[in-house]
Amino acid sequence: MNLKNYLKILLLCCMLCGCNKARQSEAPDMEWWREARFGMFIHWGLYSVAAGQWDGKDIDGIGEWIQNFAKIPNSDYEKLAADFTLANYHPEEWVMLAKQAGARYIVFTTKHHEGFCLYPSDVSDFDIERTPYKNDPLKELVEACRKHDIKVGFYYSHRQDWREEEAAVMKNEYDGHYGKPKSEVKPDLDSYIRKKALPQVRELLTRYGKIDLLWYDTPFDLTKEQSRMFVDVVRELQPECIINGRVGFDLGDYGPLGDNEMPCARVSKDLEMVATMNHTWGYKKNDHAWKAPKDILCSLIECTSRGINYMVNIGPKADGSVPQPSVDIMNFIGEWMRANSESIYGATANPFNDNFPWGYVTSKGNTLYLHLLRRPVDNRIILKGMLSPIERAELLASGRNLFLSEESCSFTVPDDLDYERVPVIKLTCKEPVRISDANYMNENIISIPVANGKITPGAEGTLSIAEGGNTQNFHAGTGKIRMKFEVDSPGKYTVRVFTSRHWRRSFAEGAQITLKVGDTLFDSVVLEKNGELENVRQNSYPESWSDVGTVTFDKEGTREVELSVNKTGTFSKLGFFGEDIQNESDNNIRFLRIEFIRQ
Repeated sequence: MNLKNYLKILLLCCMLCGCNKARQSEAPDMEWWREARFGMFIHWGLYSVAAGQWDGKDIDGIGEWIQNFAKIPNSDYEKLAADFTLANYHPEEWVMLAKQAGARYIVFTTKHHEGFCLYPSDVSDFDIERTPYKNDPLKELVEACRKHDIKVGFYYSHRQDWREEEAAVMKNEYDGHYGKPKSEVKPDLDSYIRKKALPQVRELLTRYGKIDLLWYDTPFDLTKEQSRMFVDVVRELQPECIINGRVGFDLGDYGPLGDNEMPCARVSKDLEMVATMNHTWGYKKNDHAWKAPKDILCSLIECTSRGINYMVNIGPKADGSVPQPSVDIMNFIGEWMRANSESIYGATANPFNDNFPWGYVTSKGNTLYLHLLRRPVDNRIILKGMLSPIERAELLASGRNLFLSEESCSFTVPDDLDYERVPVIKLTCKEPVRISDANYMNENIISIPVANGKITPGAEGTLSIAEGGNTQNFHAGTGKIRMKFEVDSPGKYTVRVFTSRHWRRSFAEGAQITLKVGDTLFDSVVLEKNGELENVRQNSYPESWSDVGTVTFDKEGTREVELSVNKTGTFSKLGFFGEDIQNESDNNIRFLRIEFIRQ
């Protein structure tokens, strides 16, 4: 071979190598995921055997963290494998439970923090082969998903592994965990990643065919380089596989939210809410705090109205059977979806500035979908700010026509609607939906999400809006936020401020804000917890309101409210039960929205 031909071949090889690396670095196609909107999570492991109890005593906290909470040595915890029977494990039934509910994808825990693998692993003997079940339950679940056209996702705890001393997270360690005092435990995270975590991810991505989603969890103290390794292995082996945001450092294909965290405003980034049906992910025999089926359904609808996906969890028992309340909830959702899924699949966020007091709005092309959680005041819906002419209003489930007053974009809803079943009104417009971005009053409430405001930096930096639509880094010195709204009914209004917090924090004492509403100044007002919303997020991200005072608007027109922080106050930490406080700062007030309520 002459030199010229050799150089040509060398150049071609370099080009092919470069193309391959480029393909590995490209983000996968997210369209199926955005179209799906709804998925089912499955938490299952040795913790399902313990079922929330150890030595005959109930253990506080979420079920899958029982080894950590009860401070169980590995030598004792591994004995649970003998009772992880899978005697009633029928993966096709799990898949059909998801499918009939309308879920389009399933994410299954292949290895949770306990370190136990629910498949035969060549890297560790702490796996399914220790149990009486001698087959591969993961393989069987994947085959069932493919049979019924459900997308397949694998959960893998890439940072935490309580089986491995090298992966120890020292602040949560306890004497005897690895058969020695915690002072003698010597973590080596790089070694753990190299010897176990990455090889197991490779097993998952090479043994089971096409995988649609890789769901990592709790990046904790990973470096950016370490998180990137968990991205690179997916891009190398399955470039079309989507990676969730908890891989760390914003390297995933969509962003992370906290457990059971709902955005408080429309979002522009791909996000996913993961939610429990009671207070735990892994099965706990004495957790009977099941959320109402309607509330779970409304979480799915609200997620779509915010522009994000919803993935609800089931926690099977050790034998593989699913608790009946979980089955009942999924069946309830399925019944509703069979008549109304058009308002969920492929739908985008509510184009109005906020959801309405009577319910949630989703959209798609020329269509709006109004989801009614309760009867509107006087049975009348008014869509202020609607700019696109509406040519038809009907009940989605039945096609029943509703009388429409096109001039005022209003209509009367029938008297016979069943609000426990969340009726949906479909509005078809003559053109793609266009909505004013103004904040109008609806049912005597002007609701203004902070995400709609304009931020002015302060002397010590600038506040910002988090992925969930709430404020972050908002304290004295980080500026202010200004929001405009429309007054179309002069009178006296209560000024109400909504904040939230992670459940592990108390309501902050002594927090002070300054609020300017037109010419009215509420200077250095102390935020009191005047009330707390009762909803499915109350045990995860409780939402409180504080009444600041009253203001009178003597005429119609556009107004502006300006919010700044004087003191963030002090709070107590309420213990540790597994949930990670994500994207939270001690020096921040987590504002959601401001409401003006006509008296």
